[in-house]
Amino acid sequence: MVVQSIVLLLSGVLFTVSLITIDQQGLHFQLYYLAFKLTTLLFIPLILLLIYREITGGQQDMISKKPRSRGYVIAPLIVIVVWCYLKFYSPIAQPEGAITATDTTELLLLVLIGFMINSVLEEVFYRVWLQTRLETLLGRWPAILLVSILWSIWHVAIQGNGQWDMDVATVIANHGVTGLFLGYLWARYRKIWVIILIHGLMNASPYFLWQILFH
Repeated sequence: MVVQSIVLLLSGVLFTVSLITIDQQGLHFQLYYLAFKLTTLLFIPLILLLIYREITGGQQDMISKKPRSRGYVIAPLIVIVVWCYLKFYSPIAQPEGAITATDTTELLLLVLIGFMINSVLEEVFYRVWLQTRLETLLGRWPAILLVSILWSIWHVAIQGNGQWDMDVATVIANHGVTGLFLGYLWARYRKIWVIILIHGLMNASPYFLWQILFH
């Protein structure tokens, strides 16, 4: 367990360091971003988990199971509905920008790829693989906090303006809070579709998807 946690944590750190230490302009950055992400957040963890399964004789992973009940299924749905209202339709919701591109197929393809690379892969790595193991070693909230910070800091590479102190503070304030929310949902319900759905809606809101289909 300790070895798994350390390897996964170092893999997440390597992803962040790799991004923030290269030139963050143009097509080369996008290619590096994809290569670094797939290598550090997918391939390395998969190799680790395969080795772990070989050592343990193919036993089930250590992700804890929550007792199933009607309330246990309904509660995450209520959280999603409330979050969607506050995020997109309440008085505090931020206005969405308009779409200027006209190729619906291309837009849908980009949304799908972005959903898989960002929402699905990030939630599987940071919450399901890393946070679950750190919870066992550190406890629920220390694990959620550590993973939230690690997840938020890499966004400096795509949202920073070169002022490292302000960039780090900004991404931790913005994405760190989101990470705490997603981390708690995973720790509380252990339902991956909940965190993937919310993460996906953050990246491509219902208003954005509506524009793609009916612009």
